Amino acid sequence: MMKKIVYILMMSLMVLSSCDDYLDVIPKGKVIPETLEDYRLLLDQTHYYDGTEGLAYSYGFDVFYSNDLVVTENALNAYTRPAIQNAIMFKEHFYMDDEVDGNWYTCYHHIYKANVVIQQVMDATTGSEAEKAALLGEGYVHRAFAYWALVNLYAKHYDAATAGTDLGVPLRMQLDFEENLTRASVQEVYDQIKSDLLNAVDKMDAGPTPELNHRPNNAAAYGLLARVALYQKDLDNAIKYAEEALTNYSVMLDFNTLQPSWWAPGYLQLPMNQSNPEMTLLKLSHNAASTIYVSEELRDMMDPVDDLRSLAYLFPDDVFYPGSPDFLSAKFIGNTSNNGTSTAELYLIQAEAYAREGGVENREKAMQSINKIREMRFKTGSAYELTADNDQQALALVKAERRIELQFNGQRLFDIKRYRLWDNEQFSLTNTINGEDYVLDDDSPRWVFPIARKYINQNPEIEQNKR
Repeated sequence: MMKKIVYILMMSLMVLSSCDDYLDVIPKGKVIPETLEDYRLLLDQTHYYDGTEGLAYSYGFDVFYSNDLVVTENALNAYTRPAIQNAIMFKEHFYMDDEVDGNWYTCYHHIYKANVVIQQVMDATTGSEAEKAALLGEGYVHRAFAYWALVNLYAKHYDAATAGTDLGVPLRMQLDFEENLTRASVQEVYDQIKSDLLNAVDKMDAGPTPELNHRPNNAAAYGLLARVALYQKDLDNAIKYAEEALTNYSVMLDFNTLQPSWWAPGYLQLPMNQSNPEMTLLKLSHNAASTIYVSEELRDMMDPVDDLRSLAYLFPDDVFYPGSPDFLSAKFIGNTSNNGTSTAELYLIQAEAYAREGGVENREKAMQSINKIREMRFKTGSAYELTADNDQQALALVKAERRIELQFNGQRLFDIKRYRLWDNEQFSLTNTINGEDYVLDDDSPRWVFPIARKYINQNPEIEQNKR
């Protein structure tokens, strides 16, 4: 347990409220960070405490905008929060006029904490220059991740042709209360993310420390660079940065070694995120309901005999509701899904980049990358290797493997947005609630989340997304 909590002026207050109210608020009894230990404690606050948001959490609600999820009758018993109900009905707004958006609040809160570290840690009164630089690198990674989440939730997907004018999110880079909150362009936000990550690399440990994977490391920084490059369709750099990350850390978890489920006989128990050696950066899903049902479409993509993910990622609903034919996501059973980076994702990034570059040699490299994952996921001795006869088949196989492996890890909505842009794929979602169908059409602007009205009412320069 922390012996002291470092006080941070809440970023959410700066974003949500008028500036003058908070200029000189420094409560008594709080600790202003000065020593290296102070900054370490700040970055090691993983959960919500004393009015400040822990850095191990990230964003949620994206899970409801995915064809990986199905809204069942049993799910509706858990989806009692009005904001969740509005989300699964694809409504114009999720939150009431005076209500906080947990995604926005959490990410900007993290950005303010990161800004404190970035601007001040090198002046800490204790610690070596290398120790200070390592924490500086962590601050850059946390800020980059928060902006990556925000720009993908509240903006159109990155399109090189329009990113310079597409609305992104406000960039808050200082500690004062008077920065302009006008939304930066998508291009500007992505440029800032990459700048932060490039400033972070090689300052930290190579890979995650066991049980401390909430602390950013070089593998996580390069992994995020690879993710960002893929999202920008910068394929060469996606491959390059994924390889850099894997050079720093490449541990994979063999699902043949998983223990039996604590809850359901015949199923397998995923290790808790802090204990999962594949997780290079822990960023837990936030503000999503813990009751997440897996669509039949996604379930059917997993071989029920040889693919052990069908036993590790799925959880039979009849454990809770006898006779139910549905399946829950095991990533939310006694656990919380991780939106951060992992070694498996790195192989998927490489595979997709190679597949999109095309050609016989690249197709083979793409298959090699996804087969490295499948070797760790299929029963020992089973036929797990995939091959592709053409570029189109290679990309389809990679997309399928990505969907299976990263299910409910915070990227399916973003994948849908980029597949619509890049590949002209069409998607629509339908949720049936109390006998009424709610539809999100392919051409709807609501694939981009609304900005909560509370923030716009108090900061009119923030322009709302098209609804």
